Amino acid sequence: MKVDKSKPSHWFRLLRFGSMVLLAWLLRRSGRRQQRPKVVLYGHKLSGNLLEIHRAMVASSDLEPTFLTMDPDYHAQLAGAGVRSCLAGSIASATLLAEAKAVISDHGLHVLAWMVGRSSLKFFDVWHGIPFKGFDADDFRVQHGYDEVWVASPLHKQLYETRFGFDPDRVRITGYARTDPLVLPRAGRMEELERFGLAALPSTRLVLFAPTWKQDSSNRSLFPFGLEESDFLEKLAGECRAHGATLLVRKHLNSGRHATAPPDDVVYVPFAEYPDTEALLALSDLLICDWSSIAFDYLLLGRPTIFLDVEPPFRKGFSLGPEYRFGRVVGDMQAMLDAVRRYLAEPASYRAEVGDRPRQVLAEVYGDRPDGMASQRCLERLRLHLSR
Repeated sequence: MKVDKSKPSHWFRLLRFGSMVLLAWLLRRSGRRQQRPKVVLYGHKLSGNLLEIHRAMVASSDLEPTFLTMDPDYHAQLAGAGVRSCLAGSIASATLLAEAKAVISDHGLHVLAWMVGRSSLKFFDVWHGIPFKGFDADDFRVQHGYDEVWVASPLHKQLYETRFGFDPDRVRITGYARTDPLVLPRAGRMEELERFGLAALPSTRLVLFAPTWKQDSSNRSLFPFGLEESDFLEKLAGECRAHGATLLVRKHLNSGRHATAPPDDVVYVPFAEYPDTEALLALSDLLICDWSSIAFDYLLLGRPTIFLDVEPPFRKGFSLGPEYRFGRVVGDMQAMLDAVRRYLAEPASYRAEVGDRPRQVLAEVYGDRPDGMASQRCLERLRLHLSR
């Protein structure tokens, strides 16, 4: 039997992380003033809401952000890129957590959750996507103890209060920071294509296929309609090629790497190598997805979106239901290919088919906050708490 060597390493890192959390708790001195308050960002990667908040903090220069990670390779990658990073489980992480004023997370906290409510360290949640997936209060037990949760809209706030069990006073509407660059782009298209290494493609007109992972359905395939990965991709890539487009494939970060080599004209853009999801969305001319929350980010661009009519892999039902699928829903391979062909050949046909539904969903999901200023509102809430 093959031994999985990653598990002992993972548990050993957790144990070291836990010991440094305890040491930090012992070392903390509440009320100690700093010229630039230290703020810890914690999540899988410095991406999404955390990335935009980090950018805003760096630009403001009155706060000192550090990304805390359990991944030694990612720590080295960030440090090499000039980003302040700290490896969880190191002595430096104990010092950081002893001196920090706040933690902003977009996922769980691992052993760092022990400090919630047990120290002067303030905690804020920004989560990592507006969900189709059903959650309930049990899924957010740690976050219930946070100082605040920052959400996208009144609809989002209502969801957190009625379904996820949050105290209304702790849920604040800031908008979703990750959407800021979709509303106010920071760079031109060619510059971004070059940054992602996509400028040399035969066609820089891009179709993005981004399925969610298996979630609560262990036998779920990422590739729909009973097709194998290679067959599905060859058919879809062929349709893209015929209309002057390149197919990009972005699996969910929990889906692991692809099992087989993709066809020659298919480009994989995995999260591990391309964590800036919003930049990829901004480059994409058409999105194909199933139940991924990535659709709600893409919604802000007003571009053709095709939803695959496949079984949702959610044990707890929906947070936002199927009625929020704002684009074209297709139930088989041919219908999907027909839609891709039509929208690439005549993009205006998408608007004619879906009507005003995307704008209606946009208004419901984001309210009046998709204005490119969400990260600034997050910093306003953070500064308010730090000043107390």
